[in-house]
Amino acid sequence: MENILVIRFSSLGDVVMASAVVEALSIEFPGSSLTVLTKTAYAPVFKGDNRIDRVVNITGGETPFQIARMLDSHFSSVIDLHGTMRSRIVAGLLKSSLKLTIHKHSLSRRLMVRSRNLYRRKFDVLGSYFETLKPLGINSRILPSLRPDGNVIKAAEQLFSKIGNSHGRIIGLAPGSRHPMKLWPETSWADLADILFQRGDMPVFIGDSSDQECIDTISKKMRGKAPSLAGVDLSLTIGVISRLDGIVTNDSGPMHIAGALSRPFAAIFGPTHPNLGFVPGYTNSAILHSGFLCSPCSVHGQTPCRMKKRKCMEAITADMVLRELDCVMAAHTGNNHA
Repeated sequence: MENILVIRFSSLGDVVMASAVVEALSIEFPGSSLTVLTKTAYAPVFKGDNRIDRVVNITGGETPFQIARMLDSHFSSVIDLHGTMRSRIVAGLLKSSLKLTIHKHSLSRRLMVRSRNLYRRKFDVLGSYFETLKPLGINSRILPSLRPDGNVIKAAEQLFSKIGNSHGRIIGLAPGSRHPMKLWPETSWADLADILFQRGDMPVFIGDSSDQECIDTISKKMRGKAPSLAGVDLSLTIGVISRLDGIVTNDSGPMHIAGALSRPFAAIFGPTHPNLGFVPGYTNSAILHSGFLCSPCSVHGQTPCRMKKRKCMEAITADMVLRELDCVMAAHTGNNHA
């Protein structure tokens, strides 16, 4: 029996995309034992996933030697999707007949950004994941897919029953991001929420506890009052997203969660760009980008805007976002009825 280890420490979106590799391995090697190594913060992504036998959590402070001892197993294959010095050392310390490491094209991405897009090209993170799997005989591309625990789904439904919405749809709004430069303006979020209220839909804020300050600011700019489910644990957030009719996000983890759950979404890109490869082609999704040629100005949105004003985000209006979201929600409904 195959005993396979998949390594992806962070971040949330990348860990969610790694679920595509989990799916591919479970199809190619039915009955195999699959272990995932990730950070404790992202382990709930795989909670209750029957494709996985074991999730090994690390806080991030462990040495590679400590991590290797935690795994304490011989693997037939080690698949390193993180591709850093740390993950390479961990893989090197493990007993395995086959060790595969992703080629992330990190230097090429940085060159594209630092050359101010003189060397513009398209990247594909999910494609790089599957390039890594080719020595295992896996040649087909599969989209990420999550399998949330049934108890988590029930808990999410209980939350929605408390919110209540006898008519209209429940639309998630995920205004947070790890990097502030990727945040769509708060006034735009407020405009979108108010439009949803006006037409009878129920906007619901989604995010982690660090997003609450941003949500509070948005709420003060709104005419209506939207409930917030920000701050619930990640597994419950996944359950909540699985029950939404649609969701609007920045270039952030919730975008990938929605895509991996086949929920319709509209995602707003500005300082980052879809060409950097972090959009794997989810079904029923809309990616909004204003087309300013100065974008991308950083790989992950961590660099201050060199134009001093984020026109790339301000150019995207609430009406534009809602129009795209309505299209993908209609397509999703049509597909379900086909």
